[in-house]
Amino acid sequence: AMEYHSLPPSTTSPSFSSSKRAAMIGTILGCAVCAILLVMSGVSSASMLGFGARASPMTMSHQPAFTSRAGNFKTMARVGGVDIPNRKKLEISLQSIYGIGSATAKSIIHNTEVENKRVYELEEEELIKVRAEVDKYVIEGDLRRQIRQDIARLIDIQCFRGRRHQAGLPCRGQNTKNNARTRKRNRHVKI
Repeated sequence: AMEYHSLPPSTTSPSFSSSKRAAMIGTILGCAVCAILLVMSGVSSASMLGFGARASPMTMSHQPAFTSRAGNFKTMARVGGVDIPNRKKLEISLQSIYGIGSATAKSIIHNTEVENKRVYELEEEELIKVRAEVDKYVIEGDLRRQIRQDIARLIDIQCFRGRRHQAGLPCRGQNTKNNARTRKRNRHVKI
């Protein structure tokens, strides 16, 4: 049986609106339902309200802990300091690392002689090989830092490309009379 709480005396005053009173009642009832759910952890909320049968153990928090990575989709493989997608093939998953594209991913798989299968199907030894090969490349934060330093160097020596970076314009000879919207973003002053 649910225990009903009486409303505080201040809620019965005329200055307390009906919507605030309804919100407070909902909060109190919601807390009571949550407390009951915590106490009766073996029963789902639907069955507690009379809408269904007893919950199966797999729907509750009693799920078994998997020992191998192959059966556990929740454990992400960490390569190069990045969690790569588990359900995609290795070649595609490696491309989620900044600095590794299609060609680099193919060369990593070729060099390690690892089969291109889904990441959760990989054995730990295969993952170690892939991690060792990825560590040979400049990726993620190091690559971003290197690109920033290169652009800063171009700006410092005031070459054409450096001045174009400084002005926020295309560097590779594109026309800017009509297009170049991406580089000329935020230039229009609206009055």
